[in-house]
Amino acid sequence: MTPGVPRAALVLVDAFVALAAVGGGLALVFGMEAARFPLSWLDGTPFPDYTIPGLILTVVVGGSAAAATVVTLRGAHQGGRASVVAGAILVAWIVGEILVFTGDGEVISPTEVFFTGAGIAMIALGALVARRA
Repeated sequence: MTPGVPRAALVLVDAFVALAAVGGGLALVFGMEAARFPLSWLDGTPFPDYTIPGLILTVVVGGSAAAATVVTLRGAHQGGRASVVAGAILVAWIVGEILVFTGDGEVISPTEVFFTGAGIAMIALGALVARRA
């Protein structure tokens, strides 16, 4: 495998996650997902609506993935490490989402499975890129 291939793949995964998290988070903040995510799902949480979760998704999950993208473009070693952190943040977000929203007969969604895989890919590729740098 060409040395730059894992780094290029990492940049693509990081950038995709950043765009998806920022887009999804902003959609939550501005109520664009109200039909898919009823407020009743937040019963028992500290959130009266999806504003704070949307901001966390945008800033923390999306922001860390965006930062990892930029740092990886600038340098493999630090970028790999940043991607490991961003991937762990994404996986933690999905685990939290699953713990909050899979009660009462709800099941883990294909989207949650997909983004868990993306987070694991960020961690694995990030570790590989950092190690090779």
